[in-house]
This record gives sequence, structure tokens and C-alpha cells, in this order.
Amino acid sequence: MKKKITVRYFALIGERRGIQNDPYETEAATARELLHELQTNKAIPLTTNISKAAVNDKFVDWDAPISDGDRITLMSPFSGG
Repeated sequence: MKKKITVRYFALIGERRGIQNDPYETEAATARELLHELQTNKAIPLTTNISKAAVNDKFVDWDAPISDGDRITLMSPFSGG
């Protein structure tokens, strides 16, 4: 069953996508499945090895489940100094 979620893109991902928030429908069950789906459908150039995910503003493991209405945030690595 399809879930209606909001995908939020930050840092390099947001810059490359040209948007920050993207209403999206998916059948993905986990953050990892969603990332793979987005990489295929929307050409997101990053992988789970170099980016982070949050579900409803909490950092999660890539195998965390996603539900209808969730906000999924995808972030590229960042550093400070």
C-alpha cells in the first residue's frame, strides 16, 4: 500500500535537487528502500555510506520503518571547523 510522506532534502542533496521539501508517495517499508527508490526515480547521487536519514526529525538507522504521514529527511555529510 502506498504511503504519503514528505521527503526533505538538506545540504548538498537539497542543492542538487533544487528543492527542500518533496511530497512523495512510496511503497518503501524502510528508509533504505526509500533511498534506493529515490535514487532510481529522482537521480539522487548519494548512498547510505555517505548520507544520513531522519524520520520525523530523529536520526535513524537505514533499516528504520517508515509510515504514512512521516517526514523523511535526507542529509549529505557535513563538517564544521
